[in-house]
Amino acid sequence: MQVHRRDGLLVVSRITGPTHNRLALRLERGAVLADLRVKVLPSVGDCRHHDGLTAEEMVPAILDGIAEANRELGTDYVATYAEIVENDSRQPHVYTYLARHLVRAMHSQDA
Repeated sequence: MQVHRRDGLLVVSRITGPTHNRLALRLERGAVLADLRVKVLPSVGDCRHHDGLTAEEMVPAILDGIAEANRELGTDYVATYAEIVENDSRQPHVYTYLARHLVRAMHSQDA
């Protein structure tokens, strides 16, 4: 998986056969935020795995991934903004994995 930057966001996609997930995060150090603002981007292509992802269902998974990476790295990153795609695969554990991956990438760039 390759991480790239776009408009101040770190972006990563994971495509494995019929499943696909994209996560973009804006990460900062040391801030304490009450809410993570998540934008659900319009569907890409014609595939439908479900009725559509919602921000509310993916926020816990994203926050778990950030927390796991922070524990592992001894850091204090927080996400101030996230983007997901409405018709991506409903796999919360993948969003945890992707968020952890993005924090690690950010940390390696900050180090």
